[in-house]
Amino acid sequence: MTKAQRGLWVANKLHTDNTLMLAEVLEMFCPLNPQVLIRASMQLTQEFDTLRLCIVEHEGVPSQVVLPEYNGTIPYFDVSSDPAPRNAAEHWIDEEIRKPEDLQNGPLWHCAVFRLGEDHHIWMQCVSHLVMDGYCASVMMQRMAVLYNAYVADVEPEPAQYGSALSLLEMEQHYRNSDRFQRDREYWMQQLADLPPPATLARPGNHLSTGLLRGAWQFSPKQVVRLRALGKEYGASLPQMLISLIAAYYYRCTGAEDLVLAMPVTGRINARYRQTAGLVANVISLRLKMDPQQPIHTLFAQVSSVVRHALRHQQYRFEDVRRDLGMFGMEQKFARLAVNIEAFDYTLRFGEAYAVPHNLSNGPADDLTIFCYERGDGAALRFDLDANPALYDSEELAEHCRRLTHLADAVLADPECALGQVDILGDSERRRLLHTWNNTAAPLPEPATLLHGMLQRAELMPAAVVAQYDNRTLDYATLCELASRIAAQWVADGVGPGDVVAVALPRSEQLLVALLAVMWSGAAYLPLDPESPAARNRQMLNDSGAIGLVCEPALCERYLLGGMVWLDPRPAVLPEAIAPLATPDATAYVLYTSGSTGAPKGVEISHRNLFNFLHAMEHELALRPRDRVLAVTTITFDIAGLELYLPLLVGARVVIAPAGISNDPRSLSRLIADEQISVVQATPSLWRILLANEDLMLDRIHALIGGEALVPELATQLLSRVGRLTQLYGPTETTIWSTIMPLQLTDAAAPPIGRPLLNTRVYVLDAQRQPLPTGAIGELYIGGAGVAKGYRGKRQLTSERFMRDPFADDGGSMYRTGDRVRRGNDGLLEFIGRADAQLKIRGHRVEPAEIESTLLLHSQVAQAVVVGHSDGDHALQLLAYVVGKHGNAPSVELLRAHLQQRLPASMIPTQWVPLEALPLTPNGKLDRRALPAPGALPQRAHLAPRDALERQLATMLQEVLGIEVVGVEDNFFELGGDSLRAAEMAARFPQMFGVELPLGTLFHAPTIAGLAEVIKRSAHTPNDPLSVLLPLRAGTAGTTPLFCIHPVIGLGWSYLTLLGQLDPQWPVYALQSPALSDPQHRPESIEAIARDYLARMRTVQPHGPYRLIGWSLGGLIAHAITTELHALGEDVQLLALLDSYPHLEQAASLPVADNVRVSVQALGLTLAPDEPMPTTVAELARLLCDH
Repeated sequence: MTKAQRGLWVANKLHTDNTLMLAEVLEMFCPLNPQVLIRASMQLTQEFDTLRLCIVEHEGVPSQVVLPEYNGTIPYFDVSSDPAPRNAAEHWIDEEIRKPEDLQNGPLWHCAVFRLGEDHHIWMQCVSHLVMDGYCASVMMQRMAVLYNAYVADVEPEPAQYGSALSLLEMEQHYRNSDRFQRDREYWMQQLADLPPPATLARPGNHLSTGLLRGAWQFSPKQVVRLRALGKEYGASLPQMLISLIAAYYYRCTGAEDLVLAMPVTGRINARYRQTAGLVANVISLRLKMDPQQPIHTLFAQVSSVVRHALRHQQYRFEDVRRDLGMFGMEQKFARLAVNIEAFDYTLRFGEAYAVPHNLSNGPADDLTIFCYERGDGAALRFDLDANPALYDSEELAEHCRRLTHLADAVLADPECALGQVDILGDSERRRLLHTWNNTAAPLPEPATLLHGMLQRAELMPAAVVAQYDNRTLDYATLCELASRIAAQWVADGVGPGDVVAVALPRSEQLLVALLAVMWSGAAYLPLDPESPAARNRQMLNDSGAIGLVCEPALCERYLLGGMVWLDPRPAVLPEAIAPLATPDATAYVLYTSGSTGAPKGVEISHRNLFNFLHAMEHELALRPRDRVLAVTTITFDIAGLELYLPLLVGARVVIAPAGISNDPRSLSRLIADEQISVVQATPSLWRILLANEDLMLDRIHALIGGEALVPELATQLLSRVGRLTQLYGPTETTIWSTIMPLQLTDAAAPPIGRPLLNTRVYVLDAQRQPLPTGAIGELYIGGAGVAKGYRGKRQLTSERFMRDPFADDGGSMYRTGDRVRRGNDGLLEFIGRADAQLKIRGHRVEPAEIESTLLLHSQVAQAVVVGHSDGDHALQLLAYVVGKHGNAPSVELLRAHLQQRLPASMIPTQWVPLEALPLTPNGKLDRRALPAPGALPQRAHLAPRDALERQLATMLQEVLGIEVVGVEDNFFELGGDSLRAAEMAARFPQMFGVELPLGTLFHAPTIAGLAEVIKRSAHTPNDPLSVLLPLRAGTAGTTPLFCIHPVIGLGWSYLTLLGQLDPQWPVYALQSPALSDPQHRPESIEAIARDYLARMRTVQPHGPYRLIGWSLGGLIAHAITTELHALGEDVQLLALLDSYPHLEQAASLPVADNVRVSVQALGLTLAPDEPMPTTVAELARLLCDH
């Protein structure tokens, strides 16, 4: 087989659900003779030996064989009488495309003729890409027309001039031994050095998928003429113009300035190749430098030059480039977008009419491929968008088509326009992005301050308890009176509007009174944590210009600066109450946040900012007077404002937690339970601590989460424990939270941060502050009533981050968050990461959050943080901190191999630090400054095989790779292995180890240690009925299997009786308890069982869609497996539960005899007429042994 064929053969082995079929039809509107069409088709099989190829396999090594005769048939279907003839024909063709290929027996080329009407016929060919490429298919159609016309005219057709497919092997070998091969290799190594991470238009998801999603659009003949003329003006051909437009669109959506496109090419560099049928096509890379400031017409010249040079080296195989660059992972890509210019000649005449060709399938798409059908006939230019349905949906493809058309019109109208300013949005989409999804305007009650709102609530329920600390409580009347009278005293002490007063009190109800009193006096409060370093507190006091300090007398000497007055939190004599002096536009508080320079900056929040936020949360959360909100956050973290102040407006109760309780999970859990808390707000880090207490009942809690990125695993855990879960997002500069998202289980795989709150606007903009379309990643800007006044005393910094909102009619301002997000088609925002967290690694921008999320897909990783690290003498490197599940951190080699399957080399950390837990700040966020520095990493030592299984595997690797020494943690691919040798290894597994593992196993576990673990999990013999993963039926290769989870007895035999009711093509596996063969096996939980079973399932089916069924206890396990799969981004096609119900602590139990009888029935055991029903477990065990 040629290199191209071997690459596709391996792909077919890895993804058996994906069909690698090329399917095209010729549609003819004229009278035709179907029998002559069939005769011409059969003649093709004699002239093109590639149509008679089949692929045989010996010990995992494939080879091709040419059969002497075509062993298929060419059917004729008259569907003209069908109510929908075209639909009938397309249904048959679609079924043909989806059929699993029989590579060994063939045929791999299928043909059929359809009569749709008197003058309407379709000729179809469907062929494996293993034996033919698109160029070859077009040549065959041309030959088909020649043969048909000759037979109709009753003349001898011109002799065929096509070479044998087997001659491609000779031509390939000649090339690989030539100097040109080396020159081509050097060219591509230079062009593709230090590749950037590939940009994509896709939403996050599992890249492996079955099926194909197709969108289509076209340029009008007028647009084509104008494009040709514009290209001629700038020295670019029409194909090069099309590539330029697609590259410009790709850049505008992704912002990738180092852009790589994949481009399929024919690979037929001379006449001999062009006259030889078979698979020759290759994929080359076009690397473009995108400058947003340059006129877009400069891109035309760049593309023209890059394409011309790349085509000179198109013979060097894509598979060789991958190997040369060390890209062994199945999901490692040069590029995610491919552009395929189909410029083949399709001038096909049958009799007196021309045939119209249509492509139906080009095989699966990894991500997105744009096919451009350039026929050169002056007609419209047609495009197909072939997409991976796991990453795109129909609406997204339609949007891409509309935008590409809009961009083409914009470029034709103004080729001098800067690339970064080219418009890709139509009017309707722009209106939706900027206005429809920001239609949040709502009037605020006046005067718009918390204090006036609280007073209105106090009039309605003066005796209602509103605040509690320990066993002390305050009702509305008392709280308002205390705050008012203390404020009056402080006003007498010299405090007034425009001033800043620092508050440094321990946590208690008195702290709440003091904060309200400062605002009541017209001043703004500056929250300080008495436990924080004194130097930092003094820095904030000095920077803010605070005129007073509210603290305990013992702290006065520590903090009082010159000119400041001490304000007694508990004056001995209180004057009469006063009305609030606060006004809506005055500053309510100044809160300091850490800056990238290390110097904190004080954010000034107005009363209107704060009241708008609280009013919005009142609307969103719908709290009731009976609710109890836990205040656990330190007041120096702005989200404490929700906990302390929202209950005051709605008549609920705030329960103030004592200091330090967030570091004491048991005490915090006890407080939640004892005080009947109904609303808890916390960061993801703090929620992890709470969830560690499995005894804590959270089913009546409304959980609010924000402040850090929410990973899918934690979202899934929370949704399984709490009553309601709401994710919140917002920087301090836009007043606590700005977006909200009530989460459901369906959101767990990629939890969105949601939509804007009332009177809030959100924009996703590019580097030129142009709005980006849905699906594109950009920086988040927030406008509306929550935008702060700015940074206190820092005019320049304020102007850099706060700016006029150009999209708002009210002339308001917007804040540049520095957060990268994307917006979905539903308008919901998804958080990607910090823009300033991006690292430059070898000149390329790397997103640590993407590496972290990929690490979390590993079944043994609980938490992960990736940072940039340099010791000063070396370039910046990636450093990964990893916390393992259950305290066991996986080996660096396993984690590195896990990432190498999914990420480019520039995103693989070079240093690793295992941790027992991640350090947290007092706010409950990750404390990056407390992450330990990495020690000097030792060189990887050679580790010899440790047991018989590892020794067997080492011997196999030595034989397959031809090497003498191999360690158990050496990477198969780094030792010289490739996909073909991996297939040879996989073929040896059944004979050597009694297990049949999919080829993808070697890519996921490329070390001896990893393979040994997989084999131990999967090991079973056909006669071992106690195997954990027990095959019940082989089914049809390539069909999605069904996994059946055992009931409480642990055996899965009972599912044998179900086989007759299932599709016979489905492979069926039973999962059985490991305790059947290992009495010491004691799983920790249902979740632990689910993780173990999922790992075993993935040895036979690495990726979805999955089908699961569970009976009784098996239903609970199947449900837990499904939540794990959703957290990994996998698709579950079927989850069936048989007589399952949630676990009950005090479930009723049956007598032993009844349990035994139910077990006999569940196992499907048939008793002889004279055989008594067992009544004890011992009798049941004997019966099982007999059967």
